[in-house]
Amino acid sequence: MATKNEIKKAILEVAGNPESGIVAQYADRWADAIVGLDAPESNSGQKKADKATDERPTPETRVTKPSETR
Repeated sequence: MATKNEIKKAILEVAGNPESGIVAQYADRWADAIVGLDAPESNSGQKKADKATDERPTPETRVTKPSETR
């Protein structure tokens, strides 16, 4: 995996090497977040993975005819 500085450099290069603005302001945070995605995780990462697989979407119930008559 690339280092934080390499990722930051790539972000800035893609954006045209800005000296100010949103990209220049947040490049460090984005690089930290990207490095954090690939960092080895402890138990908290395992819990996060388990939670993602345990959550199932609520099944839809379709109403095909009205429940009351008028």
